[in-house]
Amino acid sequence: MEQVVAACGVGKDTVYRRFPSKLALFEGVVEHARLRTQAHFQTTMAAQTGDVMEQLRAVARWLLTVNLDPTLIAFKRIAFSEALVIGQSVANKTDDPIMDRLLGLLREAQKTGELARGDILFLAAHLLNCIAIGPTIEAMLGRTTYASTRAQNAYFEKAWTLFLNGARPR
Repeated sequence: MEQVVAACGVGKDTVYRRFPSKLALFEGVVEHARLRTQAHFQTTMAAQTGDVMEQLRAVARWLLTVNLDPTLIAFKRIAFSEALVIGQSVANKTDDPIMDRLLGLLREAQKTGELARGDILFLAAHLLNCIAIGPTIEAMLGRTTYASTRAQNAYFEKAWTLFLNGARPR
C-alpha cells in the first residue's frame, strides 16, 4: 500500500476510501487489466478473416503475446505470491469472453474435421499449454528468452505445429 500511495501521489486515506483492503486494490487493478486485455482481444479478432483454422491460429498467437506482456507478468507474480488472499476473490469469476471465443473456434474446427473430436476443455488446455504456459513461466522467473517478436514467432511456429500434430484427426 505504501508503494501505491507513493506512486499515485495521494494520501493513504484517499486510497483506502476507494480500496478498503489490499484485496480490493488488487481486484481493481486486475479488473482494469482484464478490461484492457479483452478490448485488445476484441480489436485483434475483429481484424481476423479467413477460415476457422486461420482464426484459431490468430487467437493462439495473440495468447502467446498477451501472456508475455510485462504488465500481465507482473500481475501474475503478485497473484502467485498472494494466492491465498487473491484466490478467494478471483476464483469466483466466471465471465471469460476470450476463453469462450477459443472454445467456440475449437468446436468449429472439430465440426469441420480440422481437429479431432473429443473433450473441448482438454483440447483448450492442451493449446494453452503448448502455446503460452512455458514462455509465461520463463518470463515470470525473469528470463528474457521470448522478449523479442522474432523469438516469439520462432517459438510459436514450433508450438503451433506440436499442437496441430496432437489435435488433428488420425
